[in-house]
Amino acid sequence: MTQSTGIAPGPAETAVHRRPKIVTSKQRVTWVALFLLALLVIGVVWGLSIGSQHIPLSRLPGAIFKADDSDELILQSIRMPRIVLALLVGAALAVAGALMQAVAANPLAAPEIMGVNAGAVFVVVLAVTVVPSLSGAPTILLAFGGSAAAGVSVMLLAGSGRGRVSPVRLALAGVTASSLLISLTQVLIIFDENSADSVLFWLVGGVNFAAWGDIRNLLPWLVIGLVGAFSMSRSLNLLALGDDMARGLGQNVERTRLLGSAFVVVLCGAAVSVAGPVAFIGLIVPHIVRRLAGSNYTVLLPLCAAAGSVLVLYADILSRHVKPPYEVPAGVVTALLGAPIFVYLARRQKVTSS
Repeated sequence: MTQSTGIAPGPAETAVHRRPKIVTSKQRVTWVALFLLALLVIGVVWGLSIGSQHIPLSRLPGAIFKADDSDELILQSIRMPRIVLALLVGAALAVAGALMQAVAANPLAAPEIMGVNAGAVFVVVLAVTVVPSLSGAPTILLAFGGSAAAGVSVMLLAGSGRGRVSPVRLALAGVTASSLLISLTQVLIIFDENSADSVLFWLVGGVNFAAWGDIRNLLPWLVIGLVGAFSMSRSLNLLALGDDMARGLGQNVERTRLLGSAFVVVLCGAAVSVAGPVAFIGLIVPHIVRRLAGSNYTVLLPLCAAAGSVLVLYADILSRHVKPPYEVPAGVVTALLGAPIFVYLARRQKVTSS
């Protein structure tokens, strides 16, 4: 039988008993994933229920499997493709941004900053307005070519052959190339007024005119790009340690960067070909996810895919409320969100342009 000593517990014992629980990295990732899943479900239901014609939430489950009246037909042919395309495009651009930042070893690298999106847009518009012989080619292949050419040009302009490219120099080269390509695209449209109406709205970026055919065109390339990016997670973690350390651990740095760049082109080209250049998704989503869940690419890339889907979905929903009953492209909303964040990130980088 134990007896009480009658001595009050000391500060050390009290501190042990009152020690707060420490949230582990795995728990934090789980909470972030659950939060994104909840936002995704809410956004999908919200997006299906809003529009010029109000459809009660009770009609949504049945409309997924049948289309017997006008409400169900609207859901299946207009709203569902729009939501699915927003999710796919957001996932593609966000993962492409995280992948580009990894292979470029640059926190400011992103498809829109490095001119990849602008290159895809320029080639597609060039085919539509000036080179009719190319207009019959699949839009997605034209976008691939433009993305690859722009990305390579920016890296050369930034002086990648002189060693590791600084964030400022790469950002300046990318913004310069993007501005040039956007200006050339606008010139093409001015000289071909017949195509202006069909191109101008697409240039801003959005999923307003989504159709199931767009999803069928995007999906195979999206699967290739995402599976390829996810399979590179271990290589990207080694690359984040620095080139010398990665080589010392047996990593082929050049091959990793080349393969990662190829997947960036696939993801960006596919997304731009069906939705236009939705801005800043590839820049802001990886930074947000890193702050919430860490920099391990094994979890970073899947969470970026989910967060990118959520961001484009809610941007599209918000775009319907800017000036009802009219709609603006989702790219307008993402640009308004992303521009100040880019300025903030650029100011944080303690680097020089040399």
